[in-house]
Amino acid sequence: MAKSAVTRSPRHEMLYDIGMPTSTSTLKDIAIKQCNDIYDGVIIPANQPREHTVLFIGSKGVGKTSLITRFLDREETPKSTLALEYTYGRKSRKSLVKDICHIWELGGGSVLVPLLDAPLASLTSLHNLSVVLMLDLSAPHHLWFTLETLLKAVLASVRKNAGSDMQSLQEAAWNLVGMDHPDREFLDPFPVPLVILGGKYDKFQDFDPEKKKAVCRSLRYVAHTLGASLQFYSLKEPGLIKKAKDLLSYHGFGTSPIKSISQDYNKPLIIPPGSDSMQQIGGLGSVGMPPRNRNVAQNGPGAALEHWKHTFTTHFPQEASEKNVMPEDPCKDLNYLEPVIDDLRMQKDEELELYCREVERRSKFRSDLDLDI
Repeated sequence: MAKSAVTRSPRHEMLYDIGMPTSTSTLKDIAIKQCNDIYDGVIIPANQPREHTVLFIGSKGVGKTSLITRFLDREETPKSTLALEYTYGRKSRKSLVKDICHIWELGGGSVLVPLLDAPLASLTSLHNLSVVLMLDLSAPHHLWFTLETLLKAVLASVRKNAGSDMQSLQEAAWNLVGMDHPDREFLDPFPVPLVILGGKYDKFQDFDPEKKKAVCRSLRYVAHTLGASLQFYSLKEPGLIKKAKDLLSYHGFGTSPIKSISQDYNKPLIIPPGSDSMQQIGGLGSVGMPPRNRNVAQNGPGAALEHWKHTFTTHFPQEASEKNVMPEDPCKDLNYLEPVIDDLRMQKDEELELYCREVERRSKFRSDLDLDI
């Protein structure tokens, strides 16, 4: 007797697609399998949390702490960051397991770059690291100096701590931009995902149109060359706050990436990595530009960035000096009151004062004895 052909319904096809034989599968097995996530090509079990680290660096007073507070939906009043601070957030997946986003924030602009090694050295892998560089659009005379100083410091720290992972980090960076990108010869992707976030857009939008264009084109070129996201942000505009939170959620929790694009310099820029081009930016390497400019671009990303640096600093001469952000005595800063610690500190200060008085009294007593002799 001939065997009849076995047909599969769409439901059966789905069960085979997720790798579970229909004859032995239980509803629990299927549910667990569907809850498992695939991240960077690796299956993450439903009961295992994912961990990412986001490092915030940038201009002093640009609003890094305020953005972190908004991202984590906290009601507390933001405090100025003295040096290097850590916090974290959690987000439930469909399996109800909570993923963790570790957040480090470097305060003080470019003054405290030696502290960058601390968070990077603590990571078991740099593959789960993203860097957010926040720049003050309202202070272009400090912008390029801050950008250049901080990116050089982070890159040096990444290379120092990556070890044998450096090649795989670079490959992942190229995959993010696109290996077949038409501008490939002009690009040099940053080894870890990089976000350039232009803050204080509410003030920047009132700039002279030519100055706005110079800033936007320069930042677009830097972001495009480094394979970074570029996005403008303002704490005073709810729409931009939501866009920034969505971007951080993608880097911190692996949610869906932002798909919208805005390249008009009269509007807030929103440009995902790999979505821009030299031709759209206009300038080095684009079609129809003078041969001299194309030659600069073809000498490599470094030469082209130097050209854009010259262009930017011609419009906005840079003020490189930054004052030390540390107060004379941080323990007296009212923003960082800790009753238990402060009481212990006060007790130790009183003990020290009594000790100093005792030493002074004994010294005077010995001096008087010497005079009597």
